[in-house]
Amino acid sequence: MRQNFILLAGSDPTSCCFSYSARQIPRKHIREYYYTSSRCSQPAIIFVTWRNREICTSPETTWVQDHVNHLEMKSKNLKPSLPRNL
Repeated sequence: MRQNFILLAGSDPTSCCFSYSARQIPRKHIREYYYTSSRCSQPAIIFVTWRNREICTSPETTWVQDHVNHLEMKSKNLKPSLPRNL
């Protein structure tokens, strides 16, 4: 599976996607994700795997939204809670 990226010039490098992955990525392979810049011609969510592969996906696809929600819930559960004053 070949991914197409472009880096936009400017003050900070930005990843953009030309195409989306046609296959669903197993959730256990995904370490994190990020949204592409609004400067890109098409919106995308890029999943980063545990092997540091970056995979372009469509933000409108149901399984992509499910994976993002799962990662958000997982990150909220990992944040340390503040100590309570007794």
